[in-house]
Amino acid sequence: MPNVAGPVLPSGEQERFDARLPEQYACPMDIARAQESLRAAELCLQSGLVNSAVSRAYYAMFQAAQVALEQEGIRRATWSHPSLQATFTTELIHRRKRYAAMFRDYLSAALVVRQAADYGRAGVSHKIAQRHVRRAALFVTAVREGLDS
Repeated sequence: MPNVAGPVLPSGEQERFDARLPEQYACPMDIARAQESLRAAELCLQSGLVNSAVSRAYYAMFQAAQVALEQEGIRRATWSHPSLQATFTTELIHRRKRYAAMFRDYLSAALVVRQAADYGRAGVSHKIAQRHVRRAALFVTAVREGLDS
């Protein structure tokens, strides 16, 4: 069953989705994607879109962590959020000591805040959004610098 029915397009045609999508189209993440997400987080924060800023900041870190893991030869077609966090922390912070221990909780804390921003009734405050965008900038920068070393 490779194709499943999707929504009806404006043209009247039925859009089709390939059920193998994650495996078939998975490709190595690159740091430019993480930097784009970080830039989007910064722009959202400047525009007062704090919930969107937190979401983009989290994904900037998630994408950068994928890049860091791939750089170390650790690849998967798709990553779950908990699996990526655990592997990054265990392999790249504790075992290989490639990244500072301060980054240990950045992904897990940002995921909790992102979920509050995306799904919570109240969303997040500007102060919390600022903190997570700042952390994302540090995280993405550390990964980018790690690629150069």
